[in-house]
Parts: sequence; C-alpha cells; structure tokens
Amino acid sequence: MMLSWFPGHMSKARQAIKRNLAGIDVVIEVLDARIPSTSRNPEISWIVGERARVVVLAKEDLADPVETGKWLAALRSREPFCYAVNAETGEGVEAVVEACSSVAGQIMLRLASKGRKMRAVRAMVVGIPNVGKSSLVNRIAGRRSAKTGARPGITRGRQWITVGRGIELLDTPGVLWPRAEDPTAMFKLAATGAISDESFDPADVAERLLDTLKEKVPGSLASRLKAEDVRALGGRELLELVGSKRGCLGPGGVVDLARAGAVVLSDFRKGFFGRVTLDKAPVGGDGG
Repeated sequence: MMLSWFPGHMSKARQAIKRNLAGIDVVIEVLDARIPSTSRNPEISWIVGERARVVVLAKEDLADPVETGKWLAALRSREPFCYAVNAETGEGVEAVVEACSSVAGQIMLRLASKGRKMRAVRAMVVGIPNVGKSSLVNRIAGRRSAKTGARPGITRGRQWITVGRGIELLDTPGVLWPRAEDPTAMFKLAATGAISDESFDPADVAERLLDTLKEKVPGSLASRLKAEDVRALGGRELLELVGSKRGCLGPGGVVDLARAGAVVLSDFRKGFFGRVTLDKAPVGGDGG
C-alpha cells in the first residue's frame, strides 16, 4: 500500500506545537478510540515533556465499548486523567473540562504564591489529523469556532478560543505519526480517515478492512451487506459483493473496486458496521 500522506503544512506542525507550548498549563491529547495506540504520535510525549496532560479517546461512539473500557484502564495506569468522549453528543466532555481545571489548579496556586496575577487555565489540543480535535474544542466552547470536516488536516493555523469556564483553548494542526514503514499502522490510519483518501488505494484498504470486520463483527457485516455467511468469503469477494449491491459498476457490469472501496470506508467511518476497535488493548494495564 503506497502512501503519500504527509502534507507540507503537517511537516511544520511539530515545531508549531513546541512554540505554542510556551505558557500552556495543560495539554489535551486527543486519540481515536478505535485506534488508541496507532493514533498516538510517539513524539508527543517528548514534545509535551513534563506538562500536565489529559488524554481523550474521541469518537467513542464508533469504538467497541468493551475495548474502550480496557483501553481506559490501560492508559490510566500511566495517564490518570483519561476519558472517553463523544464530542457530537457531549458525552464525557464535562469530565475533560473538570480535569483540565484540576490539573492546572496547582499551577495557579504556585502563581498566587509568587504574587503573580491569576489568569485563565491555558490548554492546548494536540493529536493526529481527523481524530476529533476541533469537534472537542467546539463542544467545550459551545460554538463552532474551529473549522471541522472529514478531510484530514482541515484545521490550520493558530486559533485561541476563550471558554466561559475560565479555560482558553488553542487548537492546532494535528501531528501525524511520521513513520510509514509499518503497513498495519498505515492501514488503520487509512481506514479511520486519519490520512487523505487521495494518498492510498481505497480498494486495498477496504479489502483488508472487510477481512477484519468479518472476524470482529460478522453479524453486523452480514446485516449491512444483506449476506449470510460472510466468514466464508475473502476480502476481495466481499468487496465485489459490496460493489454489485451498491451499484459500483463500470463498463460491462464489472465492479469498480475503487468505488466499492470508497463505499466501504465511508460506511465504516460512519459506524454502519457497528462499533469496532482495530487496536487491541494491551494486557497488563500498560497503555504507553
């Protein structure tokens, strides 16, 4: 699977985040609940350093709730302030706001002890593209201040949002994992929409995704495809079935695999195959 998924403006994101960290009290790291490990940029810990951090598993409504529970337990072994969030409905968002205030409280006390003027808690949102950073900011702020969309990297530039709860949020371009040598990680990033659809073959990704779905959620997959024994079919056969049933046909009635792949990816990202987690939670409570 050949990928070209690191746009020029993304290459500057790490430097921008480090510059913007000056004066930041709390870093809100947003991960995709379907791929908590894969969506965590390994450089984030180095960039954030010793600053307080709140970890958010976004899009929890699309992830397997049992796996999400396991991931929360694993992550909390290292990051005690970790929450699953559905920014569309607001579920879990209040806990994130309270955590930001809590972890920043000690900093405010230190400022007061030094005779410095009290100010709003300053929080910075970071994460790879299309994990729900802007949706989270908008939900906290109560207004659609940051640009949101399904295309990775749509949020660009410096955006401060003053929230009425005494918190100032800075939404920044996401930092995409800068390693492309792991095909499995790249498959997961492509399937969940973290990288641009123009940078990979949708048929290849969809075929592998269907092979995964038939093992994880065979009932939901069969229901969506209106098929019976999906486990007996391979990924390519399932993709051709999708193409024929959804009218993705080319000349001579031949299935257009690219169009069929795009349909599969769209359905998966919208949760039409059920709640699916692609990253298995670690054993032993180590979510690092």
